[in-house]
Parts: sequence; C-alpha cells; structure tokens
Amino acid sequence: MKSLAFFSNRGGVGTTTLTFNLAHLWARAGLRVLVLDYDPQCALSAILLGEPQLVETWELEEPGATVKDCLEPLRSGTGEIVPPILTQVADGLWLLPGHLGLGRFEQTLAQAFTQTPGDDNQRALDLATALDRLSNLAAESVGADILLIDTGPNLGALTWAALLACDHVILPVAPDLFSLQGLRNVGPTLRDWRRDWQRVRERGFHGKAQQRLPPHDFRPLGYIVQQHSAGADQPVGAHRRWGDAIPFEYRRQVLGEPDPPAGLTMDQDPHRLAVIPHYAGLIPIAQQARKPIFDLRQADGVGGGQLQAVARCRKGFEEIARTLLGRIGCGGVPGGADPAGGAASTPGSE
Repeated sequence: MKSLAFFSNRGGVGTTTLTFNLAHLWARAGLRVLVLDYDPQCALSAILLGEPQLVETWELEEPGATVKDCLEPLRSGTGEIVPPILTQVADGLWLLPGHLGLGRFEQTLAQAFTQTPGDDNQRALDLATALDRLSNLAAESVGADILLIDTGPNLGALTWAALLACDHVILPVAPDLFSLQGLRNVGPTLRDWRRDWQRVRERGFHGKAQQRLPPHDFRPLGYIVQQHSAGADQPVGAHRRWGDAIPFEYRRQVLGEPDPPAGLTMDQDPHRLAVIPHYAGLIPIAQQARKPIFDLRQADGVGGGQLQAVARCRKGFEEIARTLLGRIGCGGVPGGADPAGGAASTPGSE
C-alpha cells in the first residue's frame, strides 16, 4: 500500500480538488482507494458525502464513524483508538469522514508535539502516532492499495501527525508570491519534522508497540501547478515571473539543495509533476454537483465551450493519475486496467 498527501500551507491551490478527482479515477481503474479526512474543516468529506449525510454522521456520534470518534478515547485518556467504520462512497472508494471537533484532539496533540522528540513519554508517543495507527487500521479493513490523506493548510501539530502516516507528499502551488512564500515556510519545516521523527524512531521506539509501525518518511514527490485564469495553458503576465521562481525555491527549500541551478523554468523542471489549467470555472460546479470534473454534463449547468473543457480535463487528470502512480511505484492495477481509469464515458450533452 502507498500513502500520499497533497499539502500546502495556503488555501486555494487545489488540494481538495486533486484528492477528490484522483480518488475517483484510481478507484474506477480497479485500485482500492481510501480517503482519510484529517482536516477539521472537513471540506473533502462534505464533497464526497454531501453536507446532509455528513451532518447526520456527526449527530449519530457512533464510535468509529468519524476521525474524531475514533480518537476520542485516546484523547480523553479513557481508552485506545476505536476501529474505524468506513463509508463507501463509490465502487472501490472509501472514506473516513472528518469532524469539526477534531480541533480538540489537536489541542491535546500539541503537547505531544513538543514532548515526543526529547522525552521518554509513552502518552506523548501514543498521541503522536495516533493518526498513523488509525490509518493502518482503516487501510487493513478494506485492503487499500492507495491511501489519500487530506490535511489542513497549516503547519500545526495535527498536520505533523497526519504526515507521519504518509509515504509521499505532493505540494500544489500557484504561480504567485504566496505559493513561493509557502515553499519557504513548508520546505524547512518538513525537513525538520523528518529529521526529528527519524531520531524518535531510532531512540524512542525500541521495545514499544510503535516499533511495529511501517516507516513513513513523507518524502516530497514534487509539485503540481494550479494555474490562474488565463486564455491559454500557460501562466501569463505577472504570474510567469513567480512561476519560474518555483523550481529554484522548491529545490532549495523543500529538497534542501544548497546550490540549486538558477534559471530553470517550470517547463524544464522534472520535479514539476503537472500543470492544472483554470478549466473555465468548472471546479465550483463540480463541487456543487459532488462529481469529478470530468463527469460534468449539461444537466449540471455546464454548457458551450465548458463541455470542451470537461473533455480536456479528463485527459489532463488521466495524465496526472499515470504520472503519480509511476512516481510512487504503483504502476499496475488489478485486471490490467489503465491506471488512469478508462471506465467512465466521454463527457456528453445530456
């Protein structure tokens, strides 16, 4: 099984869109896909389930039905992690919904965030590895091939714990000043977290249950560029300058290269995994319809040139799906299906 997170410390760069659409594509290709919503804002859960079903799940407060319910006994000190009850949202696609109350766990976790690296503290270690252990329980229950983890856009304790369950991290960016600054914030933090957690594993796991956990190094896999609105498939005007600064900053800040090559553009950078065009405003329509972008029809409010954009979108996301499966070492799927997912029909004009 491979675990993956799209992470940025700023909103609006497509993390939820990427997770939602790729989860559907990979599931249709025959992979068993599990999505874990570790973001207290629960945006991905709301799109996958719809707000009425999500609220109903919250109100039931059934043990194991949400991330918060699974973690509450551990948070309160009254028990261990509750085995998760996953919601199947499509063939081959499952979700463990998030909960607004997950913020309470983050408050408790913040203490472990500072104690774990230096102290022989079993309680701190149990809290720090809680999301990793919950991820493993959830994945084992459905035999997941790919685990997608959604996190909030911050560098707090909850994000730290979520990334401890990840093999790979992909950074969505936009060609603007804010994404560039985001790389300068995120890159050194990820490197520090990885180094510190490696020390914890080496010194603090011996003889403890955590020693049996598979190691997750949350290694950066690359970045995906979310374009601003433009008349072509390339960033234009002022955004081009920021975009062409991304390869240098990614190598220096995220990979820690002391002297990355200057003058390398996004088009030349092997760490740039994909470029996602603006897609003519299709993303909010898809979120409202709770559909992948490439499934949109006229009945969903798509018309005119947008139908052509839907077709282009399918090809674009299929290419991203192939690229990512190859990068994470998951190039084959059951039954010999196309790893991009070829089961769905071509967008039409219903």
